[in-house]
Amino acid sequence: MVPDFLRRRRKRRADERAAAHLDAQLRAAADIAISRARRALTRRMAELALPLPDRERVDVQDVLAVAHEHFGLTDVDREQAATVLRARFETRTAALDLDTDAYGD
Repeated sequence: MVPDFLRRRRKRRADERAAAHLDAQLRAAADIAISRARRALTRRMAELALPLPDRERVDVQDVLAVAHEHFGLTDVDREQAATVLRARFETRTAALDLDTDAYGD
């Protein structure tokens, strides 16, 4: 018989691990979405032979789509995905060549 305090501790730790795992998956999904947008921009610039950098867009919906496609996540909170996209957008200096709707959510 497992005492209640151990059961509660195990549940709390399992919840913490699950939340950390979800955050890691969302960060990866945001990175993939940003990389896809940058590749699309690079292809478009090469095709059009643009001398000046054009802009591409990465949206919260892109992150949700990648999270579903790669990790099977179907019920991710849109605000949580926007928060992760904002953090990754700033870390990866995507504002130099990409636009996003993550700040409007």
